[in-house]
Order: sequence, then structure tokens, then C-alpha cells
Amino acid sequence: MLNYKNRGRLLKVYGQSVLKYTTPKKIANALRTEMAYRQRMIDVQSMPYLINVEPLYYCNLECPLCDRQIFPFARKGKEAGKLSLELWDQILDEVGDYLFQCQIFGQGEPLLDWKLTKEIIGRAHKKRIFTLLSTNCTLVTPEIAAEIPSTGLDYLVCAIDGISQESYSRYRVGGKVEDALAGLRLFVDERNRQKSSMEIEWQFLVHKHNLHELETAQRMADELGIFLRFSALHGMEYDPKLQADWLPDDDSPWTDGRLAYGQVRHDFPCYFLWRALILNSNGKMARCLIYQNVAEYGDVHTQTVREIYNGPSMQRARALFAKGPVAEGNFPAPCSTCSFYKREHGGPYLDKHESLGLRAARK
Repeated sequence: MLNYKNRGRLLKVYGQSVLKYTTPKKIANALRTEMAYRQRMIDVQSMPYLINVEPLYYCNLECPLCDRQIFPFARKGKEAGKLSLELWDQILDEVGDYLFQCQIFGQGEPLLDWKLTKEIIGRAHKKRIFTLLSTNCTLVTPEIAAEIPSTGLDYLVCAIDGISQESYSRYRVGGKVEDALAGLRLFVDERNRQKSSMEIEWQFLVHKHNLHELETAQRMADELGIFLRFSALHGMEYDPKLQADWLPDDDSPWTDGRLAYGQVRHDFPCYFLWRALILNSNGKMARCLIYQNVAEYGDVHTQTVREIYNGPSMQRARALFAKGPVAEGNFPAPCSTCSFYKREHGGPYLDKHESLGLRAARK
């Protein structure tokens, strides 16, 4: 977590998940997991202490850099779906005692099935796990806003990238900024009315079309009494056309979505392979959030979490970051060509399009 850039969110999310929900068992397991990560151990006997849960694989928006748009062939038909609550109970029974944090979002919009998402939050909360929910805020009703605090949700992220329809709809294609801002205000009003301790974050992805609205957005957030997190827009690595379309032309902090070919985004190894479980709505585990819908490697319907987390595929992926010699052979895709994390093994860094042979198709 020392590499985490946003110190305010580091305390609000990761700090609170430890302060509010720690147990000796969780601490002991997390220390073992961190030791395995820092030593780049391939065979890990501890368990991850974070989980990301995707309630469903459907969305009411069509954000152009979302992996649902970039990989339209992924998870069609039954491979999309909604998460089974029976499966969620099974996972919590196996690993719930080790988890500090549960982040609830994915490639779909959680409020499209609020009844399901509400159950996911509530069952995690009963297991004494910090819960975070992210939503595009366009489907909020007074009823949903009133129920959110009662679920025990600790942290709510409202993803709204603009304050005018023109700038907002550049990225949130199919959405109305007035609906999103109205949903945000409903959440704030209900949290204040109920005197809830739930934190509300306004997440604002910065690109060249909304750059001029940052100061006004900050004033609005201050008036609402919520935390506003500006974040650079990613998902266009090594694609000059996409970078020209989206990234500011100056050297501002909002241009780190621009990478030269062969450059890696982070100078530290991937932490998903050690610290986190990524559960897709079809009951399959993915190696990371970046390639969530095309990096599936195990099915919880037929395997335990431990079997998946420390199975041959994950061990081979971890070998990309091993400090010592590694056996010859292929590495799992797309880990073998990921452009996000520094590796010791596995060949050149490639972007998400080229790693799956999509570069030629895009030209």
C-alpha cells in the first residue's frame, strides 16, 4: 500500500478497513500474504485479504474505454449473468475470516439489480468486512438512497466525470449528467438525514474534454461535504490516436495514460496476484481488475478458492515477477503481456489490444 498515490483515500478506505474490522486472524494472514508478495513467492500458503465482487455483467452506459467495449467478444450469453448468492455465501464461508475489504463493482452497473447488490453488501457486512460500492449514479431512486446506509455500507463511490452534459457524455455515453448529479445529491441527503457514518466519494475521471470543469466540481463537492477524487483516465496505452482524443496536451498530472511503447506504468510488481481475489458475476475468478473479463482462470462452482488462488495458473503468473530463475515455458495471457507492472520475466510489455491480437483489427 506504500505505492498508493492518493493518501486521502488510503486512510478513508484501507485505513478504515483495518481500524474497523481487524482481528488477530486477519492480521496474521495479511502479514504472511505481504511477506509472500515482497519475496515474490510463487507457492503462497496464506490467503488474499481483499476481494472485488462483480454483481452483474450488464450496464446502462457505454463508456468507450471500458473493457466491455474493448473486448465485446468476452463473456457472452451465460458467461455474463449475475452472481449467485449461494455462491457468494460459499466464498464468504471459506475466506470471509481473512478479508479486510470487499469492493463491489466490475464491468456492470450494480444498481441495475439493487436487490442482488444489497444482499451482497449485507452478507459481507455480517462477516465483518469493510464494504465499498461504486456506481455511475444514474439509476438512483429515493428508495435506493434511503436503503444504502442501512445495509452497513462503509464507502460509496459515485463516478461522475463532468458537470455539463457536453463534457459528461463524452465518456459516460448514454448517460445524463442531471440524473447522475441528482443521484449523488440523493445519497448525500439521505446519509445526512440518517446521520450515517458512510463515506461518499465523487470520482471524477479527468480528460481533455472536462479539464475546464475541475474547479467548479471541487466547489460543488465542498458544498455537499463529500470527498472529490480526481483521477487520470487510462485504457489507451500505446495508442496515439486514443491518447490524442482523450488526454490533455500539457504535462499535467492527468496525462499518465500516455505511455511510450515498451514503457511500464508502475515500477513495482503486480499485487493482484497475491493480495486480491477478483470474482466475476459468472462465478469465475480473474487475475486482475485491469483485464477482468478476459483474465479468468478458475471457476468457484467446481473448485475451492484456495485451489484457484494457489493453483498452477496463478503460480505460473506469479513467476513473471519472481526474483530468481524461472522454469522455461509460456506464461498465462494476458499477464505475460501486461503493460502495467514491472516484471523480471515474460518478455516485452504490450498493451491490452495487442496482447490479445486486437491491434490489427482496430486499424
